[in-house]
Amino acid sequence: MTWYPRMRTYCGPAGLAITVVGLLLSSFADKVWQLIATQGVLCGIGTSLLFSPTTLNLDEWWIRRKGVAYGIMWGGKSSAGVGLPLAMSASLSKFGFQTTIRAWAIITLLLTAPLIFAIKPRLPLPQSSTARPLSTAFLRLPSFWVLQTGNVFQSLGYFLPSTFLAAYASQTLGLSTLTGTLLISILNGFSIFGGIIIGALNDHFHVTNVILISSLGSTLAIFLFWGLASQMPLLILFAGAYGFFAGSFSSTWSGMLNQLKAEAPSLDTGFMFGLLAGGRGIGNVISGPLSEALIGGGWQSEGKIGGYGTEYGPMILFTGISALLGGCSWAWRIGSQLGR
Repeated sequence: MTWYPRMRTYCGPAGLAITVVGLLLSSFADKVWQLIATQGVLCGIGTSLLFSPTTLNLDEWWIRRKGVAYGIMWGGKSSAGVGLPLAMSASLSKFGFQTTIRAWAIITLLLTAPLIFAIKPRLPLPQSSTARPLSTAFLRLPSFWVLQTGNVFQSLGYFLPSTFLAAYASQTLGLSTLTGTLLISILNGFSIFGGIIIGALNDHFHVTNVILISSLGSTLAIFLFWGLASQMPLLILFAGAYGFFAGSFSSTWSGMLNQLKAEAPSLDTGFMFGLLAGGRGIGNVISGPLSEALIGGGWQSEGKIGGYGTEYGPMILFTGISALLGGCSWAWRIGSQLGR
């Protein structure tokens, strides 16, 4: 879409079609590799094609309040995670995997198709068939590498709580499966407010200061609430605080884009957004096998309390450290200023 802007019009419908087909095919899967090929590859490609034009158009329509706009967009993503886990859990229990996935494919098609045609660019799309040149001047910016490094660090642990929180509540505290699902809904619910507020802060403060708020809030929530949790109230506090601070980290991307574009005016927003999303994807992929190693590593739990005294202790520590390292750009900026 950066090289051939006129293709933006076709990416949304094509992405929706690929996503729906991927979901439908996955309902027939009876082997792991089939799920990876359908939900992992096909749905991954489809949702990327569906999502990318939205972010490009959003960037054109908002200038001074771009952070708020991006925050609302990320909040919309989180809102689906409030009721969807409960609905999916109930549907899987009552109707089974095949019926649930097929129903979700149809719902996705019916809800998304009308909205595709409402999302339009503010500026006329170039109709030239010649590929547009792509500037790579940003690769010479230290700020890009530092911001991207923090983005990857944060993503290494970001997905672990939403993946294991329900299992932790059930296995460690003896809570019901429904309670674990409710905790995920709380996490996603607070991500809505965090995404909007953190996004708004990007419009008024330096992006590294906003990243620091998100990183420190996430780190404290992990170490104090999840790490010490031996009762339900602390786990609820963790879900809310982590959802607010960590769930809003993607909202800092608008501030990163503004900062990098100020240093490299030729920067292509769509390309940079893709690189940031790719960096987050790297962390997501690595965190899967890494989490298995952390949980099954023979952790010595004697003398430790709360979550630290369970098999999840190493994962809690790793998640907190990765959240803290997500704020490395703030330390780099302050260090650069002091070194002048």
